[in-house]
Amino acid sequence: MFAKAVVLAGVLLGFANVARCEPPFNNPPGVDVWCGKAYRETDSSFDPGGWLEPPSSNGTLGLMLNVVPRYNFYLDMELEGSFVVDTRAVGSGSSGYLDGYNGSSTNLLLTVWNANVTLLSNVSVSVNASGIEVPFDLNLARTGGESFQVEGRSSHGGQTYISTVSITWLPERDDGGSMARLDRLNGGIHISSSMTSGNWKSIFPVGFYTRWDWISWLIDPENNPEPDNLASNETKSLQEFKEQGYNLVHPVPPGGWESFNDTVFEKFLTICDELELYVMYDMRHTYLNLSSISTQLPRLQSHPSLLLYYTGDEPDGWTDPLNGTILAYNRIREIDPYHPVSLVLNCYNFYFEEYTSGADIILEDTYPLIKSSTFSTVYNTVCNQTYGDCGCDFCHVNNTAYPEFEGLPFKDVVDRTDNFYQFQRWIGQKETKPVWGVPQWFYDADSFWSRWATKEEAVVMALLRVNHGAMGVVGWIFPTSPEIQAATTEMAGVLTSEDVTRLLTEGTGKHLTPSYGADDIDAAAWVWEDEILVIAIWPKYTSGGRVCIPLPTEGKDVSDIEVLLGVAWSADGGTLCREEIQPLEVSVLRAKIGGY
Repeated sequence: MFAKAVVLAGVLLGFANVARCEPPFNNPPGVDVWCGKAYRETDSSFDPGGWLEPPSSNGTLGLMLNVVPRYNFYLDMELEGSFVVDTRAVGSGSSGYLDGYNGSSTNLLLTVWNANVTLLSNVSVSVNASGIEVPFDLNLARTGGESFQVEGRSSHGGQTYISTVSITWLPERDDGGSMARLDRLNGGIHISSSMTSGNWKSIFPVGFYTRWDWISWLIDPENNPEPDNLASNETKSLQEFKEQGYNLVHPVPPGGWESFNDTVFEKFLTICDELELYVMYDMRHTYLNLSSISTQLPRLQSHPSLLLYYTGDEPDGWTDPLNGTILAYNRIREIDPYHPVSLVLNCYNFYFEEYTSGADIILEDTYPLIKSSTFSTVYNTVCNQTYGDCGCDFCHVNNTAYPEFEGLPFKDVVDRTDNFYQFQRWIGQKETKPVWGVPQWFYDADSFWSRWATKEEAVVMALLRVNHGAMGVVGWIFPTSPEIQAATTEMAGVLTSEDVTRLLTEGTGKHLTPSYGADDIDAAAWVWEDEILVIAIWPKYTSGGRVCIPLPTEGKDVSDIEVLLGVAWSADGGTLCREEIQPLEVSVLRAKIGGY
């Protein structure tokens, strides 16, 4: 995760089935780059390219008819499925959008068919809406094949929109391994394994990238000495790690083509199987070698703790080949179609479409606690859109040229999360890939970052991401400071609890706007049946006055408010109020909705 901490260029040469171009594809000869930009004071600025622009519009409306299966795969034994339908109307000219929507229809009649079978016929769906769930008969669909035509006809018959949809079926596993699939309605990840008694279980992942030397020492202390320079060393086992509320561990490989010691890693996986501690398997040093992928994956297949794969670690920063992530993705899917693939992007906006083509889940690692967003003390250069590296790419914290950031030190985190969802809409992507966040839960005194996060900052950086759609939180790096560990342990215990996970992964989420008080309050709610979860964050170092937030309860009152984390708010009907907001204050609240 640390920019340029280890020089990988040239390491991958000489191996078969390697996707690599040397030097990085966009830089002038001899110029070192990060996010495509020169960063040494001996080099001049140049346009790095790769900047994704919003789609152009000719001033008329276009309509996207987007239909995807709710899950990225179904099992052969399942009988019921559903489609997720998106009918948003936007400016014409957007990639993937259809011209000609005149705004006169409020609904479309949806038909899904192929030459063998009709799954849906003239089902009415609203126009300019998203997240519409429409059930269909999976057993009937299987008789028709995998690919289907989609037609949306306006209710008055004057306009017709055409699309396609594909459904994937897989046989149920019989080797003891897990199956993890993505929910395209709510963005969550669901797992089925022997640890869940074969049932599908929703997971809201909260954990850490974790030092492999620390894990190796825990598992095999006789052959692995206790690592030096551990920020905190109070946790003495993976069981203690799990008991602290974390449900995900992401071992960081030490490097080289062997990646992990096979014997120790097998012991590690077995312990995780016993603890129901889910594993994010990292191939950062090897994902560009397709032969290495083929060697690594088979040993993982029988372990129920495997949740997902991770390929590129900041491939946009390193300017890895643009086709590297998709080549790795395709090889992984050939071997294991049961687990999603993830990667993390470090750059603000650099070949987003190309790098994310090889991922089901996109992580961002925006680190706002930096010494400066405008001048690199490491490289003695300015930092801007086309030059320099300050540790948080094109971030604006404490930059007077961006007054909207004044007093909002974590706005870069919010914007990056929002942007990664918006970029997907710009490129007309059919399925929305979940975004996960990587909070700054580390400190490197000799680099860009100014200090350890406080316990309040550690929680704020995580919960802001959740409020803006992050479906997982994986901090860099464990072991961390005692203060961060204590704060994140408390938060993880809340977010990973069964009730909160259900609300976050099954509920209908909505970002909230205050009816009274400062707009800087960041709040979101998730509604599931008669329950509501509210997360409210004051992301400023100064205090605020009275704030009231209306809740999405359709006019119903809320009651039985339970404070799960942070401070209490009072209820006035269907509105929450707090008389005075303290710096970096957070609240995670659960309540009942009246009238059910």
